[in-house]
Amino acid sequence: MYGYLLSAITNQAREIIANVLIILMTVISIAIIVVVLMQEGETGGVSAISGGSSDTFYGKNKGRSKEQILKRVTLILGAVMLVISVVFFLVKPIPQA
Repeated sequence: MYGYLLSAITNQAREIIANVLIILMTVISIAIIVVVLMQEGETGGVSAISGGSSDTFYGKNKGRSKEQILKRVTLILGAVMLVISVVFFLVKPIPQA
């Protein structure tokens, strides 16, 4: 079924779509790199050894923190990248013989 639908797209249209998808993947890749670099490292193991407790206000409201938002953004960008990569694979131009 997908082969029939995709065969209706001309090769020139496939090249345009592929170029747009490559640009989107590049922008999303840069965004993922920036978001990951903005995140702080996890030091849960060190505080557990030294007897530190996460029973503070920050620990209870961690879901609303900047770190949690950055983690969610990273996951969403990764999922979008995955979907765009699959669409790119399906729509890539067919080489002419």
